Amino acid sequence: MRLTYILLLGITAIVACQSPEGNKPKLNFNRPFIKDSLTGNWIISSVISDRKDKTANDTNWFRLETKIALTAYSFQPNGTMLIDYATPEFTTASWQFNNKSKQLTIQDKDTTVSLTVIKYQNDVLTFENNNSVIIPNVTTGEKETIHLQYIAQRLKSNDTIPNLFDPAQNKWRQKPAQAEDDAAIKNRLKESIHYYAGYFANVKGNKIPVFNPEKMLCPIKFYNGGIGRKRFKENDNWTAVFFDNKDAKKAHDMLGNAFDNIKGYPDKGGDYVAEYIIALKMVADNL
Repeated sequence: MRLTYILLLGITAIVACQSPEGNKPKLNFNRPFIKDSLTGNWIISSVISDRKDKTANDTNWFRLETKIALTAYSFQPNGTMLIDYATPEFTTASWQFNNKSKQLTIQDKDTTVSLTVIKYQNDVLTFENNNSVIIPNVTTGEKETIHLQYIAQRLKSNDTIPNLFDPAQNKWRQKPAQAEDDAAIKNRLKESIHYYAGYFANVKGNKIPVFNPEKMLCPIKFYNGGIGRKRFKENDNWTAVFFDNKDAKKAHDMLGNAFDNIKGYPDKGGDYVAEYIIALKMVADNL
């Protein structure tokens, strides 16, 4: 079976191959859009570029797209924000928005990004990146300047769709100061699995068209109609949430035992995301 990511990425790839110039919408707001409109959680669901000569083997483009797409943001009313780059800790940044020009500036300790909101409708935002990007042309290898647009969707939360930036949902990300006993390791693992069940609840409930396992801190593979455990890999972002590789390996072994104890797999008639939500909860319950 092919990985679900490969199947779903096709949706992103089709959109990403379009040209921002040819599809560039005029400023379009079906209701007033001001600074307060940004408050809350958002996720970039797709990236559009004017990249020339794209091919299925355009690794430079797909590397860039993978870096940007499925990044999540939490805008706070006081001008601070959290960014989930799929690292153990969220990145802290600040943001400013000009109500007149619709320009958004995001600044963290290393970079400043300038975006312009050009469309807002049904809790979907279209941003234009005011900073061009230079990458090698896929055919000639010469430097090519490209322009990007991002499609961002608001992440609504309720009793069944958790707030992915809620501190209570992210205690497992806090690296321990010392080695943990088996009970603490198991609890950290269980919290992380429940978090990603909530992640897929967000994907389903907010109708996000894609997901990217590379943006997930868990050693789980996702198939069309199944999940499995990845091989253990030392010193990656997932192991970094544990005290050391030894503790992470214990967690990995516990995860394997949980998979062994699962009987059957949920069947939601091909609704893979709904199946992932249930399956992940089954894994957590069998730890």
